[in-house]
Amino acid sequence: MKKLLSILAVMLVAVVLLSACKKEVDDRDDYIGTYKAIEKELGYYDFEYNITITKSSANKNDVVIMGLFGEPALSCYAPISGNSITIPLQTFNNLFTFSGSGRRNGIYLNLSAQITSSGSISNVTIDCTKL
Repeated sequence: MKKLLSILAVMLVAVVLLSACKKEVDDRDDYIGTYKAIEKELGYYDFEYNITITKSSANKNDVVIMGLFGEPALSCYAPISGNSITIPLQTFNNLFTFSGSGRRNGIYLNLSAQITSSGSISNVTIDCTKL
């Protein structure tokens, strides 16, 4: 009987330890990659380019978007929460400011952004497809 209780105790401890070792879910994993982006602004032709999204090393909830607005040198940060992404107000080379938000659905990422340059405001949508 003592041997049986010892075996059950060991099994119980093993189950508790194994259940405590759950893998941490990182929402950013679903965003990482290269996307074909189609930027649309009312009254203008569609503008196609690629963006790349990587994990930020500065904040565990942020991603870094490179190439947004067709600017290869542009690198911006954006916090992720589940399927939602937020681009806080940022400035690129003192040329323009921008902010936006969006949602991810599978391989699709749809962004809306506002760009301000020399007092002129542009509202764009950017439809992205993961390559």
